[in-house]
Amino acid sequence: MRLILLSVLTVGAGVALSGGVRAEDQGAGYDPRQAFAETDTDRDGEIDLAEFHARVVDVFYIADTNKDGSLSPEEYQRLPFSADFKNADINGDGKISLHEFVANRFLQFQAADTNHDGELSLDEVLTAYKGRTKK
Repeated sequence: MRLILLSVLTVGAGVALSGGVRAEDQGAGYDPRQAFAETDTDRDGEIDLAEFHARVVDVFYIADTNKDGSLSPEEYQRLPFSADFKNADINGDGKISLHEFVANRFLQFQAADTNHDGELSLDEVLTAYKGRTKK
């Protein structure tokens, strides 16, 4: 099973960028280079929207530890690049749906895509990761 990127993107965030380690491995052990390599499934040195989307969906289902189809505040906060829960909870129902999660991570993708080519390079992912870890 693939692990999250940015989640950079989330990429964070995020990677993601948005991004993506197993729920039990998240936090201080997050490696944006490893996440990038795992997300770049065609090994072309760029993460395109399809690769990013697949990764984000994987991350959502890995993070949903109780398998109820949504992320609680506790599940969500375990992810790298988790923005404020209230802002990510678009409809205000106290949980993050797959739709809300993907929408939030794609905003992170757009922010990390500094040259606006619709793909994330390793440099863009690392820059996004560094910017988020300073906060």
